[in-house]
Amino acid sequence: MVDSSSRHIRETDPTLLRVRLIGQMEARTLTGESVLPVGGKTRALLAILALSDRKPVLRSRLAELLWSQRPEEMARASLRQEIHRLLDALSPLGVDVIDVQRHSLALKPALTSVDAERLLTVSVRTIDSVTLPDEPLLGELAGVDPALDEWLIQQRERLSTHLQQVYESAVRELTDPDQVEDVAERLLKFDSLNEVAWRARIQMALHRGDKGRAAALADQMTHLFGDAEGHTLTPATQALIRSIPTESSGKDLVQDLSQAVLATGTPEASFTAPVPRPDPMLALPLHYASQHPAAAEPRKVSLVFLIPSSTDKTLAEQSQRLRDQLELMFVNMGTFDILALPEASLPDPVGAAATYRAWGMDYIISGNLRAGPEGAENRLILRVLDARRGGVIIWGTHYDFPRSGPDTAKNSLLAPAQAMQWSIFVTEARRIAARPDSELSALGMALRAFMLLLRHDSSLFGRIGSLLERAGEQDGDDGAIALIDALHCYIRFLNEWSPETEAVFARGLRSVRTAISLMPDLHAVEVLLAAYLMHEPAMHSTALSVVQSAAEGILRIEGAHKDSPDLLMAEIVLALLGGKMKGAAGKVKLLLKNGYRSQLLELLRPVFMMVLLLGEDYQEVISMGRLMSGLYPSCPSSLVYYLIALVEVGDCAEEMNQVCRHLLRLVPDLTISRAVNRFPCTGKTRLTRLAEALGKAGVAEG
Repeated sequence: MVDSSSRHIRETDPTLLRVRLIGQMEARTLTGESVLPVGGKTRALLAILALSDRKPVLRSRLAELLWSQRPEEMARASLRQEIHRLLDALSPLGVDVIDVQRHSLALKPALTSVDAERLLTVSVRTIDSVTLPDEPLLGELAGVDPALDEWLIQQRERLSTHLQQVYESAVRELTDPDQVEDVAERLLKFDSLNEVAWRARIQMALHRGDKGRAAALADQMTHLFGDAEGHTLTPATQALIRSIPTESSGKDLVQDLSQAVLATGTPEASFTAPVPRPDPMLALPLHYASQHPAAAEPRKVSLVFLIPSSTDKTLAEQSQRLRDQLELMFVNMGTFDILALPEASLPDPVGAAATYRAWGMDYIISGNLRAGPEGAENRLILRVLDARRGGVIIWGTHYDFPRSGPDTAKNSLLAPAQAMQWSIFVTEARRIAARPDSELSALGMALRAFMLLLRHDSSLFGRIGSLLERAGEQDGDDGAIALIDALHCYIRFLNEWSPETEAVFARGLRSVRTAISLMPDLHAVEVLLAAYLMHEPAMHSTALSVVQSAAEGILRIEGAHKDSPDLLMAEIVLALLGGKMKGAAGKVKLLLKNGYRSQLLELLRPVFMMVLLLGEDYQEVISMGRLMSGLYPSCPSSLVYYLIALVEVGDCAEEMNQVCRHLLRLVPDLTISRAVNRFPCTGKTRLTRLAEALGKAGVAEG
């Protein structure tokens, strides 16, 4: 129960009216005086308002709940009487705590507090502030009205479901064994058949090396579930039981379940269940963080790569090499934890996703290798499975290579690997979309910022910058956070033209250099550094050296694959630095033909528009501009490039005027000199032409 003693309330709760709905209903003032109405209907009216999430409740709805068996007019008349009785009962407060409108009523949040509301808003980080209630919600109101009885059942289920979900999340996210054990035991008092809690207790016993206790707990659980009609152990629980070393009491138990659990290799193979990995997207709970200031090691998203399956025995060797190549690429990215398990212990990824999750994996990279017909290429089908969601496929593609092997392929394996990486990041960001910023880890905040960046909305830059600043303060050693901040600052620099943007540029330059130091094997970050240095004429020679070094590193790793996204971006920067604008535009076109949809390339689409504009491919810029203005109307830089291309083509006066008006609505103080200042590696002649185009469109000089 929430501590609701009068002394505790007086010390911590400054609200004028305190309502207790768990157990015996109470309504007290700041001084502890009871203002609880006498009648059951009046109390029920207060309770309904208190459980409405502080939203207005329609009078018609109140009448339905309290007088469901009366005609509508009589019910409304009775409601008016009960409202007067409730207001009279609360009159000692001296202030109106109920907002009475013509069609609705609401309890004012700033003046009132409700114990059940505290339970309904508790989270993993604040779980220590509550215990599970041992008394029913509003038990004394039973029988007031049949409709109210049904509503009470729904409210109790709502409270029960929320608390169960919070406790289950705590069991999964906590890392301290004592905390996990405590929360699991509390959860079992609430729900004796909760498998999440049972698994946690068994895992903690195995973690401590107490195999006998683990077997005893498994035995107790299976007998309990055996006596409960309609309950069957899930595959994750069965796999955990199977992992208990087959000694003493655990031996018979494992044998009893041998027909039900997933196969995990040879009978002799055993796997010790690890401590549950904390969610890398969420901040550690306050009680854990306060007890463990070091907070262990930085947490990353964990992946496991499986050898692609194939019915063709001759492809077995190629399957192993493809898995190894992909695994090495992700290791070099430095943004994931790559886990490995003994091959004999790996069950089928789709049927046993829960088992992988119990072993600490977040995502499973699976594949199928198919031999092509005579004269055709082999095909690798790649899939990313979400272990948390039971093996749901979140991303998939195919990669074709010659029958001689992937080493002779024309296409780069890095292209699908990069698309896979950013798809996982976006999936993680979507998973935590409903969480407040305060509950997110540093990586969680960075991925939320990346998702906001993908909206191409300049009005969000302030929030994005704040999220990334906090993320960097919390974990300055995460290369992914530094990389996302560098991307944010670069995009923001191209979309804002105020003097303050110079500070954003300097911050981005620091972040990209930090990312390089933290991820030295990821040469694409060096290309981003060169892109920054392009905007400083005095640093062009340095930018050239950086991007040449990056291109050499990419070639060493990947070979001369013409569609390698990293190599193409390096070649774009090299062409711009060399003044070969049309060559740079041609490389952009090759990059945009990439068949693997990557969120990173989508983020950089306005940058590609700028390069195409410098390469004088105006029709392509207009085509992209129309798409961008329709999908992302709050992206000023794409409108600038779109506008210039329309002027250069001519015969688009009406469209040009519409784009110009829209651009100036977004950036009223935009001037020609500010706009052209964002074009890198551009000589005086080209700058003059860009300025003249903006002048013809109606942008002010200055």
